[in-house]
Amino acid sequence: MTSVPCLLVKKGRSVPPPIKPMRYGILDLNTIEGNATLVNSELESKTLVLLAGGMASRLNSFLNSESHVKCLSEFSGRVFLDYLLAQANAAGIEQVIILGGPNREIIENAVRKLNYPMRFSFPEEKVRLGTGGALTLIAPYLQEKYFILSNADTYFSENPFELVKSQSMGNKDAVFYMRTFVHTSSFHEISKQEAYAWPDLYQTPSYIYTGLSVLSSEIVRNWHSFDLPVFCSYEKDVFDKIKARAKFTAYPFDEIDFGTESGFKHLQGTFKKAAV
Repeated sequence: MTSVPCLLVKKGRSVPPPIKPMRYGILDLNTIEGNATLVNSELESKTLVLLAGGMASRLNSFLNSESHVKCLSEFSGRVFLDYLLAQANAAGIEQVIILGGPNREIIENAVRKLNYPMRFSFPEEKVRLGTGGALTLIAPYLQEKYFILSNADTYFSENPFELVKSQSMGNKDAVFYMRTFVHTSSFHEISKQEAYAWPDLYQTPSYIYTGLSVLSSEIVRNWHSFDLPVFCSYEKDVFDKIKARAKFTAYPFDEIDFGTESGFKHLQGTFKKAAV
């Protein structure tokens, strides 16, 4: 195994309050034609990869900033990454790999101050790789068969890393976590098709991607076989290459993407209510 640098910190903080009560139960969307079942098998992965290299272009004008780091946005006195790592720590995650892109050093310095009992690694992105291409950097760090992949700018009302444990991979190389989405007028109707035929993560009948996946480490180790450009998007480019090898799963939680002005204000309001 290649020796790679990591940061070990000592103690954690309390997890953020959920938006609403915990409701366990995972719905397997591969049985999309009406025979969906709850899955109760165990998935053992203590490795979390966070996609934190986004440029916050949609937020910069709202926040009057040209270089805002999304995952370090402050809500109720704590940076958002603090809440996310609290959920990971509570779920028993032991290793966290943060892909911070051009903000790697800023994020690393922030994490050092948070003092969580997990091993942290911050791969250096010497050229811009995108959220997809950046995954090529994590291969030396992977020691388990599977790893959890999450956006670093999405707040989950229930601990997503805890719920992932009850998911079965079966013979698949990836699991994409979806949630219900009520505005379906612009979405393709594919209810008669198998999950692998879903056109992309944003054009599904009543479901939308939450920003959470579980991937086989072999996907990263065999990256060359996908014939992807050096710079690519995980959700737009990588998904299309691996969807035939994936299963689609949903469970009833709310999540808030605060990468937009409306999402940012929504999350601010959520934490203000929780603090009352």
